[in-house]
Amino acid sequence: MRRIVAPAVLALTALLVTACGQAAAPVQQGVSVPLRIGTLQTDDLLPAWVAEQQQLFVNAGLNVTIQTFLSAQEQTAAITAGQIDAIMTDMVVGLQLTAAGTPMRFVTIMQAAPAGVVAGADTGITTAADLAGVETGCASPTILEYIYDRALHEAGVPDDQIKTTEIKKLPVRLQMLTAGQIKAAVLPWTLYQLAISQGAVPVVDLAQSGPYTSTVLAVRQAWLDQADAVMTMQAVLAAWDLAVGVINADPDAQRELLAAKANLPAPLDTTYPVRTYPTSGPPPTGQVQDVIDWMTAKGYLTSQVTVGDVIWQA
Repeated sequence: MRRIVAPAVLALTALLVTACGQAAAPVQQGVSVPLRIGTLQTDDLLPAWVAEQQQLFVNAGLNVTIQTFLSAQEQTAAITAGQIDAIMTDMVVGLQLTAAGTPMRFVTIMQAAPAGVVAGADTGITTAADLAGVETGCASPTILEYIYDRALHEAGVPDDQIKTTEIKKLPVRLQMLTAGQIKAAVLPWTLYQLAISQGAVPVVDLAQSGPYTSTVLAVRQAWLDQADAVMTMQAVLAAWDLAVGVINADPDAQRELLAAKANLPAPLDTTYPVRTYPTSGPPPTGQVQDVIDWMTAKGYLTSQVTVGDVIWQA
């Protein structure tokens, strides 16, 4: 995937940080625009946490702060109010914000699809096709619902046999699965792994759902419209890529940081597989268009949004 590193950023980030710990060349005085990033407690933002811990942002002369939110609702309220400038999020949220009057730009992908599907140990469910007619724990309108729909459509399940039970609170969804109150659930990867550690059966894993969509760093268009914001963002992404290199060289070395920042519960704090990360670049247009088409068909968009409205081109 094409990296978003325009020629201008090369001048800003000459002799950038490497895995050996060299310092990045600083951004010119007065060029850096403060950037406030909001995130949930997921592993998607690990490169930014590594960049923060290893002072990659600071060494590049950047003023980047990261604020963690305990719910998507709180994060959405903060970005809408302009209290933060960017969010770790999914395409559904970014498209909803744009349609509702807070234009967002998908500056870079962060990770592959954020969720998978698990089934109860004694249900006999092992494939997506087995979920036909099964009331599966989910929530709408969310990217998790999109992933579930995509997986079942690929398995040949008719629309009228794709069934979900609305359970918005993720811990409750997991609890109901383990208690046998629902047969299957769509869960983000941390809870997916926790469910499996408790005996649940993987049904739709990362290998299947990964190509469907990506999590993204979505930035307010109003922030990008500021003088020097584009140059700042290019430098941020350069630091991000350096952190990606650090992680990918030894993912397990970042488990302690990830466990602390993502608040991983036991036993995930010592067993969760730290993923490798792609370097920065825009999400595939096909992924974004597919999500737009799905949201339009479901009636989830309040106004028309195109791929060009949300993908950022430096």
